[in-house]
Amino acid sequence: MKRSLLVLFLALFAFQGMAQERTVTGTVTDADADAPLPGVSILIKGTNTGTITDIDGQYSISVPGSGATLVFSYLGYGQQERAVGNNSQINVSLAAEESALSEVVVTAFGLEREKKALTYTVQDVKTEELSQARELNVMNSLSGKVAGLSINRSGSGVGSPTRVILRGNRSITGNSQPLYIVDGVPAAGIENLNPDDIESINVLKGPNAAALYGSRANNGAIVVNTKRGREGGFQVNVNTSYMFDTPILLTNFQNEFGQGSGGVYSPASEFSWGPRLDGSSVAFWSPDPNAAIQNYPFSPQPNNVSDFYQTGHNFATTLTVSGGNEKNQTYFSYTFNDAAGVVPGNALGRHSVNLRLTNKLTDRLTLDSKINYIKQDIDNQLTQGENYSNPTRHILRLPRNIRTEDISNFEFVNEAGLLRQNYFNPGSNGGANPYWAANRNLRRNTLDRIIAFTSLNYELAEGLNVLARAALDRSTGDSEEKLWADSYIIAQGGRYSVGFSESMEINTDFLITYEKSLNQDWYFNVNAGGNARINRNSGLNSNTGPQLTIPNFFALSNTQQVLSSHNVGAPRNVNSLYGFGQLAWKNSIFLDITARNDWSSTLPRANWSFFYPSVGLNAVLSDLIVFPEWFTFAKVRGSFAEVGNDTNPYQLQRTASLAAGGLGGYLSLSTTLPNENLLPETTQSIEIGADLRFLDNRIGLDFTYYKTNSFNQLFTVALPVGSGASQFFTNGGNVQNTGVETVLTLTPVRKSDFNWDISMNFARNIPLVVEINDERPSIQVGGDFLRRYRVEEGRPFGEVYSRGYLRDDQGRVIVGSNGIPRTTPGFTVNVANYNPRWLGGIQNSFTYKNFRANFTIDFREGGSIASLTNAIIYADGVTEETLEGREGGLIFGENFMTHETAVLESGEPNNIPITAEQFWVNMGGRNAPIGEVFSYSATNIRMREAVIGYTIPSSKLGNLPIRSLGINFVARNLFFFLNEAGNIDPDVTVGTGAAAEGFDSFGPPTARSYGFNLNIGL
Repeated sequence: MKRSLLVLFLALFAFQGMAQERTVTGTVTDADADAPLPGVSILIKGTNTGTITDIDGQYSISVPGSGATLVFSYLGYGQQERAVGNNSQINVSLAAEESALSEVVVTAFGLEREKKALTYTVQDVKTEELSQARELNVMNSLSGKVAGLSINRSGSGVGSPTRVILRGNRSITGNSQPLYIVDGVPAAGIENLNPDDIESINVLKGPNAAALYGSRANNGAIVVNTKRGREGGFQVNVNTSYMFDTPILLTNFQNEFGQGSGGVYSPASEFSWGPRLDGSSVAFWSPDPNAAIQNYPFSPQPNNVSDFYQTGHNFATTLTVSGGNEKNQTYFSYTFNDAAGVVPGNALGRHSVNLRLTNKLTDRLTLDSKINYIKQDIDNQLTQGENYSNPTRHILRLPRNIRTEDISNFEFVNEAGLLRQNYFNPGSNGGANPYWAANRNLRRNTLDRIIAFTSLNYELAEGLNVLARAALDRSTGDSEEKLWADSYIIAQGGRYSVGFSESMEINTDFLITYEKSLNQDWYFNVNAGGNARINRNSGLNSNTGPQLTIPNFFALSNTQQVLSSHNVGAPRNVNSLYGFGQLAWKNSIFLDITARNDWSSTLPRANWSFFYPSVGLNAVLSDLIVFPEWFTFAKVRGSFAEVGNDTNPYQLQRTASLAAGGLGGYLSLSTTLPNENLLPETTQSIEIGADLRFLDNRIGLDFTYYKTNSFNQLFTVALPVGSGASQFFTNGGNVQNTGVETVLTLTPVRKSDFNWDISMNFARNIPLVVEINDERPSIQVGGDFLRRYRVEEGRPFGEVYSRGYLRDDQGRVIVGSNGIPRTTPGFTVNVANYNPRWLGGIQNSFTYKNFRANFTIDFREGGSIASLTNAIIYADGVTEETLEGREGGLIFGENFMTHETAVLESGEPNNIPITAEQFWVNMGGRNAPIGEVFSYSATNIRMREAVIGYTIPSSKLGNLPIRSLGINFVARNLFFFLNEAGNIDPDVTVGTGAAAEGFDSFGPPTARSYGFNLNIGL
């Protein structure tokens, strides 16, 4: 197998002349303890070929020839390189030394820098677990591993996008998510990248770290460096993961009362306020005239919700081929993902092909090129929230007596020969058979994405280089929706929709770098460059309207009038010039200075040019001052940065749109007046921090304090009636984020055959809207039936308002003459804010001989959630919480909701008994739910990830046609240690916009993932 794959690869890329392999053996020991070191990594330099030492510190490795170099590395010890030459045995002693602190990270424009030289906070993420406990969305794998990083996934099922926030929200109406950089080039996200292709991920936090990336990086940057070919023999790797997803149903359903209201059974009721489930015979609910039964037992169905869901899966296989010689290196990979969600019919297929070629054209000229093609198909991506085609909405509301075998028979043919939905309340405004929603409200989405770049690097002279690069990130998408006739109010006559979208970003840039050591103490580098960015996107959508001429014949021509819309997109051009440099003294004190100027097409010509600088200083004190022997390393740093930002297109002129209708169509003007004097948004940030290491690197502490202020926010202000417009666009506002971040690393045990490492992170961010505008101190960013998401002057970012209890001057709840608490008529009560008091995570890593284990726990303390899910299902009477007081006797504030003090309108204590049905139906439901009743703490602690693996030593593989073999048991999202939100997963939101934060509305159940990962080196 190895030989056939190798021949295939040579044929593809026309490489010849592989060197004769030979075997090198040896022993690695601890230089101080004179003891063998197991688990030491030995790599052939410039390749991914390697092995590790066994319990006796011994190793054996095949090398391509005498010109190879072996690299020996072990956590906490200095790295060594040894040329093979004619040696067949190489013994090495590794010493624990400070050089182990010389970590290299990828920063601006793909440049590598020593971590100790950075003047700002950067946290790197180990990428090994990304391809083992793999997620379809790479960003989900970072949860709990980076201080200050908040990740929420949307409720659209497999392949769902995420909302990523670093150090809090900054933009009132814009985007607060970080910029993504792949191989030095801005990218439209990394959600569908193949984790096997990722070499490193570095999280650059805040404007100080990302000042050179331009306006989009004022929220930080996530920098991804992908793999490339290395010098040495070609190697083939196969990485296969099999993950299974089982739904965690957090809601506790009651199984004592069934269909009906007021204790009376009704076969057409959508509620569970009926009589007790006593097994008596009742009328069957189906409208199917040919139903096989007329009556059935009125019995509890404890599994009718769980029966709907299935075991999902994520099967992924990656083939990589890597290698090359001194002048030409190649990296190729192909990955296939086959995934299915826990909701039936929700599935994803993804193909990813990646090819990277690095060629040294001359001694001074290097060409680096990459193309990554991603093809993704999603079947039945879940609609979210209150959308009536969302099957989760309907399954959670299912009355407690409905049997799975009956409701799963979701359709029938009526006497007129028409296909109809089998549901107990035909034509319902809000209800549907969940199996109909899953099987007769169908969607298909396809994505084709190309990420490509090519760059030339020319060494003009020693230390002087010129880089020129062009990059493309282009995505096209097709969508199709089929809604069968009898989908009630969303498509009673059926509907067919198709759509096409395209988005593209082109970046061309150049960079001139020069570095020089003036003498043994002084070193400097200077860099100057420019970038031209072009963004284009468009969309076209057509549908038949809610009435197909021929039922369930899905074609655009099957209607009286096709409805179409064309979105011309949001074109944007940004040109930039920038410069940055560093001055270093004795490799211990570092001064960084950056400057950038952007010209944006979305701003008025008078203000379209905006300049922003940054400056940073750090000192490695342990290189300057003699510390006690136990004090290993100390660095302090500080920086200031300013970052500009433009606005969306079409804010400088009043726009018009055309719509079908009348004799010649309609023309309508935008209701927002433009502002010809718009200013760029500006974010200013200060950051100070320290990095301390003790006891030979066994203890490490990285601390950061930061403060950011975003000025000249862009938003609208209302205009008086009669002005001819409803609002105008303007600048204003000041959003401030202040916080601290701490990363603590510990090595409690470091022995020859056992190692235990701990990494803990903690982040506290305080968001405050300091100022908005005298004319508009509060801005509504989003809303729904339950709540309004607002940004208010003098308040934390993202306050949620809803209806609440009506209270007297003493804060007591006023109860009406019917015993029901009175409520406010509008959204005037502050009920939630999703911002946590702090975020954290703990990673424990163990190695024992050739075994290893990693466990990640993440924490969220504080913040709150408003739940439309609970508002509706509590009103339906399907949860355990609705059992108390079914026969009456509940007195609000006395024996029910005792945390509240309740009084009658006279001021006397409330003494009027009510039933559970009266309370929950009045407080919940869809149309006017009381958000104060359905708000919950978002505090939770969960076991996020576990990886337990074993690597078989190459010496034990014998004559097998493989060079390495590793197997891992992997699991993600195993369980909650604590979840104060009860039946809600605080991580799941409806969409990824700002207003989605802290809002729960019929998301799919949280899934526990577990499986195996197998890595084979051929």
